[in-house]
Amino acid sequence: MRVAGMEVPIIGSDSIKWINLTVPSSLNHIDNGSNSVATTFAPPTVDSASATYFDGDSPFYLIWGRVLGPVQDLIITELLGKKIVFVLHCDGILRAWDLSSRSRILSHAMAVPTSVEGATSTRLWLGESNNDSNIVPLAILYKSTLGVGMEVIYVYSLCYSTGERMILSVDSSVKNFPVDEGGCIDVKLTSDKIWILKDNGLAYHHFFYRSSTTEEAHCYTLQEEFVADQLFQSAEHTSDDLISITHSIFSSGKDHIVPFVSSIFLRGLLHPGVYHNMVLRATFLDYSKHWTDNEFQSLTVDGLRKEILSLVEHESMAESPLSIFQGWKNFCFRYFEYWCKKNAPYALIVQSTSGAVGLIRKHSVSLFRSLENTELLIDGLSEDHGDLGSFGLDLFDENSDREILFEVLRCVINISQQLGKTASFIFYESFVGRQIISSDEIIPRLVKILETGYGSSTRVGHVSGLGADVAWKREQIDHKNLRKFSVDMLLSLHDLCKKAASWRKVLDVVESYLQFLVPQKLTQNPCAETLFCLNNSILVQASCQIAKVMFESALDILLFVSYLMNIGGQINMTHDDISRIQVELVPMIEEIISEWLIILFFCTTPSESLAIEDFSSQLSLLQIDNKINKRSWREKLGKCDFTLASLLILNNQSSSGYERHLSLGCLLNPHDVITSVQKFTGWIVWGNTGEVSSSFLKRSIEIAIVLLRHGQYNAVEYLLTTVEANAKRERIFRSFQDTSGDWCLLQHLLGSCLVAQTQRGLHGILKGRKVCEAVSCFFRAASGEGASQALQSLSDEAGLPYLGFNGHVSAAWKLHYYQWAMQLFEQYNISEGACQFALAALEQVDGLNLRGDGNERDPSNESATTIKGRLWANIFKFTLDLNLLNDAYCAIISNPDEESKYICLRRFIIVLYEHGAIKILCNGQLPFIGLADKIERELAWKAERTDILAKPNPYKLLYAFEMHRHNWRRAASYIYLYSARLRTDSVLKDQQHMSITLQERLNALSAAVNALHLVHPAYAWIDPLPEGYPLQNEHYPRKKAKKTVKEQSGNDVQAQRLQFCIDIEKLEYEFVLTSAEYLLSLANVKWTYSGIEKAPSELVELLVQTNLYDMAFSVLLKFWKDSELKRELEKIFSAMSLKCCPNTVSSSWTGAHNLLLTSSKDEVVVQGSPDMEPINQQTTMNCHWETLEHYLEKYKYFHARLPLIVAETLLRTDPHIELPLWLVKMFKESQRERSWGMTGTEPSPASLFRLYVDHGRYTEATNLFLEYLEAFASTRPVDIITRKRPSVVWFPYNTLERLWCQLEGLINSGHMVDQCDKLKRLLHGALLNHLKQLKVDSDDAVSSAG
Repeated sequence: MRVAGMEVPIIGSDSIKWINLTVPSSLNHIDNGSNSVATTFAPPTVDSASATYFDGDSPFYLIWGRVLGPVQDLIITELLGKKIVFVLHCDGILRAWDLSSRSRILSHAMAVPTSVEGATSTRLWLGESNNDSNIVPLAILYKSTLGVGMEVIYVYSLCYSTGERMILSVDSSVKNFPVDEGGCIDVKLTSDKIWILKDNGLAYHHFFYRSSTTEEAHCYTLQEEFVADQLFQSAEHTSDDLISITHSIFSSGKDHIVPFVSSIFLRGLLHPGVYHNMVLRATFLDYSKHWTDNEFQSLTVDGLRKEILSLVEHESMAESPLSIFQGWKNFCFRYFEYWCKKNAPYALIVQSTSGAVGLIRKHSVSLFRSLENTELLIDGLSEDHGDLGSFGLDLFDENSDREILFEVLRCVINISQQLGKTASFIFYESFVGRQIISSDEIIPRLVKILETGYGSSTRVGHVSGLGADVAWKREQIDHKNLRKFSVDMLLSLHDLCKKAASWRKVLDVVESYLQFLVPQKLTQNPCAETLFCLNNSILVQASCQIAKVMFESALDILLFVSYLMNIGGQINMTHDDISRIQVELVPMIEEIISEWLIILFFCTTPSESLAIEDFSSQLSLLQIDNKINKRSWREKLGKCDFTLASLLILNNQSSSGYERHLSLGCLLNPHDVITSVQKFTGWIVWGNTGEVSSSFLKRSIEIAIVLLRHGQYNAVEYLLTTVEANAKRERIFRSFQDTSGDWCLLQHLLGSCLVAQTQRGLHGILKGRKVCEAVSCFFRAASGEGASQALQSLSDEAGLPYLGFNGHVSAAWKLHYYQWAMQLFEQYNISEGACQFALAALEQVDGLNLRGDGNERDPSNESATTIKGRLWANIFKFTLDLNLLNDAYCAIISNPDEESKYICLRRFIIVLYEHGAIKILCNGQLPFIGLADKIERELAWKAERTDILAKPNPYKLLYAFEMHRHNWRRAASYIYLYSARLRTDSVLKDQQHMSITLQERLNALSAAVNALHLVHPAYAWIDPLPEGYPLQNEHYPRKKAKKTVKEQSGNDVQAQRLQFCIDIEKLEYEFVLTSAEYLLSLANVKWTYSGIEKAPSELVELLVQTNLYDMAFSVLLKFWKDSELKRELEKIFSAMSLKCCPNTVSSSWTGAHNLLLTSSKDEVVVQGSPDMEPINQQTTMNCHWETLEHYLEKYKYFHARLPLIVAETLLRTDPHIELPLWLVKMFKESQRERSWGMTGTEPSPASLFRLYVDHGRYTEATNLFLEYLEAFASTRPVDIITRKRPSVVWFPYNTLERLWCQLEGLINSGHMVDQCDKLKRLLHGALLNHLKQLKVDSDDAVSSAG
């Protein structure tokens, strides 16, 4: 059986719908002259079917008749203008009725064929009528009831006569056509052919072939075979070959096997003609993956890839290559099973007028095409090999050349069978897939497999996956096949060389044959209608099939010549022959492979969906003033069934205004499909011109522009890089590069494509690689000869910005082009690329030798300074975007334009501030080179207009900046200004932020003091703020709450008070007051520094009330001196003493501010709260006593009367209070070294004695007096002489007299009579003894004097 053609699926026809119709009941009343009418349409027992289509515009309709019951089959046809019904009954009787007359016109018992035992008629088909012979072919299918698969079709001649009444008869002549393999599905009859659709293919036979009743059938392969090959499900093309070859190729990089194999399987699943929506969804269900219709339809190609890959990887728990491979194998097996079920063939469509043959499947529609000449020749299906002209091979004049070619092709086929079809899949994947391995590396590794077999890594993989025994057996089989192949090839090649007499002759034949594989050039410029007269989907699919065959044929030739070079020594090949293969044949074959691969790539690769962020592309989708058809096909972008070839066809049709729809009336016959494919493939490679001088390089640029316009960036990159690689391999590469502007166009378009690709979700290293490649492309484009003229020829339709330059001077052109490239990279936010072209443009400015004030050769008439200033400003911007701060600053100092330099400097400071990197201005890393004053001015400008609490604070940066420059006074001025701003702006802050602000003020004042200490004392002062200094600048308002009139006037007064020089002393004054304010804020006590030089007394009062004693004393010691200091100290200790009295109600000088403060861990209540527990109150009292003792001991040396003030305050507040022992000791310590009397400096025992008497503490007073009298009386012998000195003894006799009177008064009044009387007696007795002692001492003194 000869293969005559293949099935071509119509992509997108998977939306076919079947509609159920019911036959009207009136047909049951057809009069057939018998009683069997009721049984004609009886209930169903056996299904039968036939198909009839209605031709017309899209959509077309197909009537699928189903007959149920004892009637085996039924056909309704039109014969001589009459509707005739033919019915085949179970008993083998054929009847016919005329529907118009309702009469039976035929009843014929069909003879049961003897060639099939137990045969029964099951199906009936009727052909087209021949009015010349009045014969209609009629076919009946007979099946054997005894055996399975025994079927035969008998074709009869149905004769009809014309006249008033139609007469039908069945001729006795008959032809039979056995159905050898596969069950019969449908049959179509024409006037001279019978078409038989079987499970395994479509075959046709001629009715009249010589004198015999049968002939050799011509068959068409179905799509199932193609799908099986793509999914590695056929017997000749198993997936085991794929894993064996990939293991050998990637022997040193096993990590690449999994992604490479996965990519091959994914490409096969999504291949047009293999991918099917319903099939994929059914396969997903096996993996428990459910989709709604909207969810599945919204998936793009990339989305489908991710979903399929995730399912396979999830099923393959291990990440080993064999585990992943097994997962793909299972997935493809299930997919293929569902594909066969969902796309089961139903019926044939045959157009006798056009010769078109179609196939109706369950969910799709297909057409059939003839085989291309190369397919017939390679498959060895031609009977007459000598007639090469019938295949288009009219290249040889001698029969010997034809015989040599056939021997060469046999060797090529032998190599192809040894490697299998897997080699072409691997080569194609390396060519168009991920750059895991170069396609140039594939051929040597495949040839190595032909020579030495699979590598050791393949055996290791088989052992781990299949077991040692199975792996060993497979290795033995592979080794045996390799030996047989090597021997056969060696013998065949020796015979070939012997027949050709030399290898030169063989290579001549091969070179001639290669011309047959080159895509044909169009001899004329066809319009769109003549070029694309076929439905787009059919054209693309047929081109895909033929391109695949041509690519595989060229690849086999390349493997063949590569194999020849490797074994050249064994077959007596000379060095010249090997050199010829390397220099001439290999580049020629590689170019042919590249051309067919590009065609195959266009026909199989789905288009890219438009990026969401691509505004221009989204705007184009609106299709303003555009046709609906153009809008609809653009919406298909990103779908599996809309390939790049479809996009090119529709774009061409749209531009020419010609569009074509699927209609059965315009279908071509199988041979015309091949003609259309040849035109289409020639149009892709050579364009419409058909000129001999036209090159594929130029044509690729035209296609690239179309693809760029529609956002197909990956396709553009693949196309242009492939063409570039081929050009580099050719000997004319240098001429392309030096003289042709097409080379510059290619580099320009490739660079534009790579730049656009960076916006498609690329990140990291991959994005950086794209950017580097794009930069290189643009530089190469500008360096080519004729670049200016060639690049200006690009139209706006290319989707690229217009270059807008008409000059031809090399430097001027490059300057303009580099600026254009810089703007392009800037448009896509690729600063690294834009920076490189800005630097390159600067070099061109120097090359132009422009004058400083003008330009004679630059069309923009700009000066060199202006151009350089603009370019340096752009370099500054790009380096700043890249966070290259040092480079950005270098761009600033290199800028010759002062205005531009100043603007960049301001921007530089702003960006440094925003990024928190402004400290580099203060650490000495950057050379200022005359910019120090400008930097200071910009920082000061920034400080004035920035929120004072912003971080980092510009005032602090100014301080660090000036300190680094050793400008101490300037540093102190800025940091003090910061403190002043904080003081002014603190009015706008709440209490929560007040403490933070005050802490910042303290730090600022401390820094200012430290800075001034570094200055010579004669110059250690800060300049006052300028008069009218705008702490709130009206020209640059800050976003803060507006102040009231009262607050604003208060700030004006403060500003006026700052109009004097500020030295260290004044800074220290302010520091102390600010510290007090800060501590008060921590205690939630509000007090605001008003800028006065003298601290108010109420501040000290607040500090004491808040228990901030250290701060209070610091304020006193800083602001008060001499008597004022003593007076304030007395007030403080008086207040502290009051806190030690539990019954204190108020004080004379704190009554107006007797506030009960909120409690916190850092504060103590000034007045005892009645709500506090007694134990807490006692603890607080003890704390107050300890505090009073501590500070009294510390500050009594500043004022000696402080203990007296404390004791007097305590006794005045509580006359009955018991003075603490430490306080009493302070009064007694002054007399400790002198044991006579109660005299001494304050505080003295006499002072304490007077306080006791004044406050009614008579017992303590008496005891104190008696204590000192006893001390006087018990003087040591060594001190007696001193005691007897005149005027050495003094007691407070006046106070003692008052005490005596007070005691007598109490006795007389009847109060405390006993106690007072006792005290009086004690005093009387002690005084008598004292006076006696004084008398003795006086007498002794007198006698000693005498």
